[in-house]
Amino acid sequence: MIRAVIQRLYLRDADRVGSGVRLHGRPFVDNLGLLVLGDEVELSSTPVQSHLVTGPAGALEIGRGVRIGHGAAVVSHARVEIGEGARIGPFAMIMDTDFHEAGAHDKAGEPKPIRIGRGAVLESRVTVLRGTTIGDNARVRAGSVVSGDVPANTVVAGVPARPERAGAMEEAEVSAIVRSVFGLKELPLPDAGPGQVPGWDSLGALKLLLALEEAFGVTLTEHDMMRAKSIADLDAVVQEAGARSSRAS
Repeated sequence: MIRAVIQRLYLRDADRVGSGVRLHGRPFVDNLGLLVLGDEVELSSTPVQSHLVTGPAGALEIGRGVRIGHGAAVVSHARVEIGEGARIGPFAMIMDTDFHEAGAHDKAGEPKPIRIGRGAVLESRVTVLRGTTIGDNARVRAGSVVSGDVPANTVVAGVPARPERAGAMEEAEVSAIVRSVFGLKELPLPDAGPGQVPGWDSLGALKLLLALEEAFGVTLTEHDMMRAKSIADLDAVVQEAGARSSRAS
């Protein structure tokens, strides 16, 4: 009861808040336009606060079952629509305006609507630029910058984001995450596992689990990590978790 009252207080500036909305921490909400949160939306602001902002002519509509990670920022001065079941990773930035025109910092840029489709997944630190449409069940890899149209059921990556070759980018990213978590000097080979990677013990596996969840916007279990005996196994585990997330959406 107390938690529900606190959540209503934190979201008091929203125009409509659906049932079952869950907050983790206190988001920054500045609504000068229209802000709608559908049923069962989950918004994390721990350990870093997330931001939901609309300008006087802006509309932000967040569909049923959307999950938004910590440190994310969604800003609308025209219209931003996030479809049912979409996953927005930590530190993602979605803005339908550049605030100024390219090469003219004293002139306001024209806002252009953004649409993120049902079941789409934006991994951590993705930037979505004005006028972008991301199709249903599309996936945007961590750190990518998206502009234009992303077709449904495709995977894109890079700056700017482009379609990736199936499997190749994900395995390379998993290797990079393993290197980062365990402080390795070089990327580990696909067949490297706990026996070859210093620090990949039970505690290290937990650190790796959290890093993979943040990078790929998936939910992993201890059983998933126990099954992974190599980098290639981790790649398969991440893909299976992504498929589970898509089916749940």
